[in-house]
Amino acid sequence: MESHASINSIPNEILLVILDFFRTAHLLPLAAINRRFSSLVLRLIRQRLVRATSLPNHRLILECYQPSAKLSTPYLFCDHLFTSGLDNASPTLTLACLRGAYSHFRPVAQDENQRARRRHPRTTTEGAPPPPVEPPTQDVFLDESESLSQLCTVTNLVEVGPKPGLFLSHVNVGDGVVRVWRDWLATHAQNREGVGAPILWADARQSVGVRFRVRRREGEWLHAPPVLVAAGEEEMPVAYRLEFDEVVVRAGELLLGLERSEEQGVTTSGSAVMIVSG
Repeated sequence: MESHASINSIPNEILLVILDFFRTAHLLPLAAINRRFSSLVLRLIRQRLVRATSLPNHRLILECYQPSAKLSTPYLFCDHLFTSGLDNASPTLTLACLRGAYSHFRPVAQDENQRARRRHPRTTTEGAPPPPVEPPTQDVFLDESESLSQLCTVTNLVEVGPKPGLFLSHVNVGDGVVRVWRDWLATHAQNREGVGAPILWADARQSVGVRFRVRRREGEWLHAPPVLVAAGEEEMPVAYRLEFDEVVVRAGELLLGLERSEEQGVTTSGSAVMIVSG
């Protein structure tokens, strides 16, 4: 009873300082002690999630490639857009709400890859706004016998180093496979409203997902298509271009990745990791 009384007599401000020393994985069980601890733990975790999604010195990078093109497909930086569920400090915020929070990112090509693609730089009139940046893309080809294409999807949290491609820490956040089906591609390629297709999840826990805009690539047949294809006949080869619209990551996974990255940065101080992509 004395220990409970002494704990209850500690002001919230001091308890928050004490609890802040715990890593998130060790902090979560403390929420079950009582309502007061639950409220304080939720407050700390929310603050950490907000900090994790702002990523002051860290960047989320995405690798999304067909298995045969792993070494030649460049990774993409991901710019944070917003995090659902953390935009307001609701008094009814629960642990379940925090667990269901997702951070949304916009994939962008590395500067080096963008320069390599622009062999003839665009000229702009002085005072005119810069031209829009083209989104990174992934081409998908399906032969007659193929009903889907698989894209290996890897997300990593890195601490940016002093030089491009040089990272002070490197932590995996998600590793899975996105499957794009022939029928799914055909359906969403017909969308002319500029709205991205539904999120394709890379894992069963729905920790990481990718949203694409789908475009049909005409003239990409392996041979000339027939004028008419009777029902039940073999499907023809097709080609699509997937524009990366959004990457969605469960905010809790991002937070745990940030803590591992910071711990890795302390233990490997002075060393760096280089990621080479095509």
